[in-house]
Amino acid sequence: MRKQRPLFLAQTQPGFEAIAADEIAGTLEGARIRGTRSVADKNGMVLFEYAGDIHELLALRTTEDVFVVVATLDRPPPTRAALALLESTGLRATTIEPALTLLRQVAPGRGGKGKLRFRVIARQVGTTAYRRVDAQHALERGLAQRGDHRWQGVEDGGVELWLTLLPDEAIIALRLSDERMRQREYKLTHLPASLRPSAAAALAWLTRPADTDTFLDPMCGAGTILIERAQLGRYRQLLGGDARAGAVETALANIGPRYKPITVRQWDARDLPLDAGSVSAAAVNLPFGKQLGTAEGNRQLYPAFLREMERVLKPGAPLVALTADRRSLEESLRRASKLARHKVYPVMVLGQTASIYVIERVG
Repeated sequence: MRKQRPLFLAQTQPGFEAIAADEIAGTLEGARIRGTRSVADKNGMVLFEYAGDIHELLALRTTEDVFVVVATLDRPPPTRAALALLESTGLRATTIEPALTLLRQVAPGRGGKGKLRFRVIARQVGTTAYRRVDAQHALERGLAQRGDHRWQGVEDGGVELWLTLLPDEAIIALRLSDERMRQREYKLTHLPASLRPSAAAALAWLTRPADTDTFLDPMCGAGTILIERAQLGRYRQLLGGDARAGAVETALANIGPRYKPITVRQWDARDLPLDAGSVSAAAVNLPFGKQLGTAEGNRQLYPAFLREMERVLKPGAPLVALTADRRSLEESLRRASKLARHKVYPVMVLGQTASIYVIERVG
């Protein structure tokens, strides 16, 4: 680990790593992106250097967990010889103490006093002559032999070292965040198919937040996208609504007295009580046609919804839409002459393959 520029790892939901990298580059002054990785359908990862305040990392919205990297192994052998290499790395790595120093800045008591309680979490992509658990135990053995602390392995609690085994690389990283980063304390009530906060933040981030925004979520559900947009920066007005009365109640409960000015009401997203050209940015989690709605219903809903977006969005305004029903959205976009698709991000949401569309109102 270089003293002035530690290497960090931001972990995301699968497919969201490029969006998180954009947020890191756009909000952390001096951050240098070193690349992204994918852990199959489990997670995305962003590797980046940063020399600033460690607390700024925990304020990232599109990220679910943050780690400081203590070691990387380039092209570890697929044979059991890799196990000796991992044990040796755990024993001899000089970067662990600086990593623990960073951890103590954000979580002073983690790991306890006296004996340093720790656990290793291992995950593996690809096939090798050894099992994931073999790699985990090899790293644990190396750490337990270190002389800098009295290391004690535990099942729960303690400091966490995550070992990620990729086909051409192994990454060992110390976790700096805890469950509050991905769960968000504002989420008091939930709805079926409700977005996780980091995914909602990614949709809001892709709208290019501006201080002058009149921001709309026309199918707001539990209100997560509206709250995440508020957390990303100043705005002129937040507007949200849903066809379900229960969803509106849930959104209002999660929002509470914060994020003013904001309006949330029951409405039909195909016929909004908004003036033409009154919205400068919008993001929406469309019904996937499985847990909410049906494929047949989407073929009726999507084109009517996009016609309404053509009406209420200002020219040049972004619309960011998440869906697992790509076919219905693609067909509907072909009929929408005033909406242009700019980019599509393949992602995984709630265990389903989905896509985030970045669309612009043109003309």
